[in-house]
Amino acid sequence: MKRLVVLVVIVLISVWSSLVFAGEGKMIGTIAAIKMHGNGAEMTLKDRKTDAMVVLQVRDASTLEKMKDNKIKVGDELRIRFDDSSKVIKKVQKTAGC
Repeated sequence: MKRLVVLVVIVLISVWSSLVFAGEGKMIGTIAAIKMHGNGAEMTLKDRKTDAMVVLQVRDASTLEKMKDNKIKVGDELRIRFDDSSKVIKKVQKTAGC
């Protein structure tokens, strides 16, 4: 009986964890254009692997502040995690070293 309960718990955890990360997209791309809008921004990136242009939304305050201070600008190469369904950026990191 204990083995059955443990097996069921393991299966439920693995199914739940796969659903949590199912909507996350990752890419490395170069910024082609930035359009600032009131409390957000729209960033167009060229994907390094497919050369496709991808438009993503920026809504978090720290990334917007970096864009206003020109720490993130057109031509920079970024490593990005975003939500597939809404195209909202979750994490931004420059690929260049220090």
